[in-house]
Amino acid sequence: MTNPINRSPQTGADGTAPVAAGPVRVLVVEDETIVAMYLTDMLEELSYEVCGVAANAADALKIAERERPALALVDIGLAGPQDGIETAQALRERFAVGSIFMSGASDPVLLERARAAGPHGFIQKPYDERQLKTLLNNAAPQH
Repeated sequence: MTNPINRSPQTGADGTAPVAAGPVRVLVVEDETIVAMYLTDMLEELSYEVCGVAANAADALKIAERERPALALVDIGLAGPQDGIETAQALRERFAVGSIFMSGASDPVLLERARAAGPHGFIQKPYDERQLKTLLNNAAPQH
């Protein structure tokens, strides 16, 4: 029998069964403040925990290191030296954070580059809450 005091927060009373860890933690990586606020509200209404909002790759990586999100909603067209695709790849490689790409772009070369990065999905602007919910539900169990 396992001493309950020594069990990790990820184990059950018997020391083996997983315990629900609460809402899925999501990082929003979006450089448009109003869009980021809208996404944050939508995620919270869907019972996800927004653990941070970043406007660029450097901030996203800092937040991910500190907050350890399960998923990131990443705008492909981030301003700065790293775009959203590079940011999502870094989040996955360094912190095992899965990504859902957001974009208003329809450039086939850009979208193919994004597909090659292995996201859990794509959502096109304007964002639809039902589509976002479906993508999150499909991606969340994988984390």
